[in-house]
Amino acid sequence: MEHASQSRLQEQLREVTLSNCTLEAEIDQLKRGTQGLTRSEQHLQLMASHIDEAFWLVSPDERELYYVSPAYVAIVGHSCDSLYADPASWIESLHPDDRQTVLAEQGGRGAGPHRDSRDHEYRVVHEDGSVHHVWIRSVPVFSDDGSLVARAVVALDVTERKTAEDELRSAALHDKLTTLPNRALLTERLTDAIQRSKQEPGYKFAVLFLDFDRFKIINDSLGHEVGDLLLISIAQRLTANLRRNDRATRFQEGHLPARLGGDEFVIVLDGIRDLSDATAVAERLQVALSAPHAIGGHDVISTASIGIVTSAGEYDRAEDILRDADTAMYHAKNTGKARHVVFDERMHQDAVDQLNLEEELRRAVGKEQFRLDYQPIVELSTGRLTGFEALIRWEHPERGDVPPLEFIGLAEEIGLIVPMGTWVLAEAASQIKLWHDRYPQDPPLEMNINLSRRQLTHSDIVETVSRIIRDTGVDASTLKLEVTESTLMKSPERMTGLLEELKGLGVHLCMDDFGTGYSSLSCLHHFPIDVLKIDRTFILNTDENREYAAVIHAIITLAHTLKMSVVSEGVETGGQVAQLQALECDAAQGNYFAAAMTATAAEAYIQRPQGFAKSA
Repeated sequence: MEHASQSRLQEQLREVTLSNCTLEAEIDQLKRGTQGLTRSEQHLQLMASHIDEAFWLVSPDERELYYVSPAYVAIVGHSCDSLYADPASWIESLHPDDRQTVLAEQGGRGAGPHRDSRDHEYRVVHEDGSVHHVWIRSVPVFSDDGSLVARAVVALDVTERKTAEDELRSAALHDKLTTLPNRALLTERLTDAIQRSKQEPGYKFAVLFLDFDRFKIINDSLGHEVGDLLLISIAQRLTANLRRNDRATRFQEGHLPARLGGDEFVIVLDGIRDLSDATAVAERLQVALSAPHAIGGHDVISTASIGIVTSAGEYDRAEDILRDADTAMYHAKNTGKARHVVFDERMHQDAVDQLNLEEELRRAVGKEQFRLDYQPIVELSTGRLTGFEALIRWEHPERGDVPPLEFIGLAEEIGLIVPMGTWVLAEAASQIKLWHDRYPQDPPLEMNINLSRRQLTHSDIVETVSRIIRDTGVDASTLKLEVTESTLMKSPERMTGLLEELKGLGVHLCMDDFGTGYSSLSCLHHFPIDVLKIDRTFILNTDENREYAAVIHAIITLAHTLKMSVVSEGVETGGQVAQLQALECDAAQGNYFAAAMTATAAEAYIQRPQGFAKSA
């Protein structure tokens, strides 16, 4: 429907353009016909009477009217007699603002003759009070000897074209869905506000950047139609809760709510006193926006995270203030959502550092600036080394070793975790195959390798694992692929099928970080899991809280019933080892045995005597 409307407006503009071309041709013909005005004034009037647009011919000083066409009444909206009485009276029909412009250009009414052509567009006020947009062309008429003998004035009503242009401009500057101003108009307004703040020291404004916390979930679960209706409802609430005469903020010249796209909205608060005005508006908006939206039989709730920036930052560009407001909004979202945060310079530096880290991480993947460290996994009944968990480390050429917590989440966010994970799989498989060849034992050493959520959702993960097993020649049964509990519970049915495919390759599967996700003990039997890894938070609290020991005992008992073995992570003390042994936990890893170590150190660890080196 919108496309058809724009097409109609564009067609109207083309028709007006064609009309203008025809008019210009008629004026040229008229000028050629009036070369001999002194010889045939009657011939000129005969030609002019055939022009549909308003046309009048006046003396060079514009004090005497030679001729006016009948169309003058319809287009200018005043009688021809008034123009005969005073040829300059057409100026009186103009809108007051345009009238002042004409008089200023002419140096006052009744200015002397001018020999140039002039094109202008004015607003004309008809006698009935209606306002029309009129295009007026004034051209000089010369005799054969080159002397100025008259001026021909043509007027064309372009109201329809002007309306079409305004509608097209409005469409270009407003969001189609919500009708709020869009990014283009927002940028114009912000640019004006920035310039004004530089020219008027007392003028202050603020920008609020809003993002809705659960919008994607709502869109995905209830459908895009409900999502669109929610955005419309949000826009209406924003407009309703921003009032010109706001007692809390005392707006001087109004405000501008705009939609950037998706579920991102921006509000420009005009004429605030200080930061407290902006935070007061943010608090009121959060209350209004958190109330349920009645849409399609659903009570939809989507709270807003808001970033705030004021003009005190002395900005020069609209995009810079939007950038900082966006940064503050993300801080609000990352610190709990449904809140507002005021921007400070540290946030910008953090954002720059994060961007630099992202660029360096991309380079690191290409240059393979990574290594694997290996943490031993020990059988608790004997102290025998059963294998290792492979852990990625980033060897930054300038920073040194970068902790995994600083880059794993970022790699997951920007999609680099997939190539990184593939490298880890291949490197770890090659390493354990090398140790099998050098240090054969029965049963052989095993290698635990973590798979990220993105790797599991990648279409070729099964093919990738199969290829690595084939290329390295490793015994697939010695590979233990670790998947976090939370990853499995996000899409349990799909994950169950995928895990079955992976297990079909001969590998073993571990559920990592059990106890930190969303599952319960009753969910375990749904997954083809071989090993359950108990999260370190349970182990660290067993010394002080017997309830944690009871939970661990329940987990171990159920896992054994389901033919799963159990590994405890984060073991730090001999007391924890003894307690886990009493609970019949199968294996453990942690600093009590050894921290993660390089491949060289791990090889030395393999060669050391097996069994507990310390008494538990």
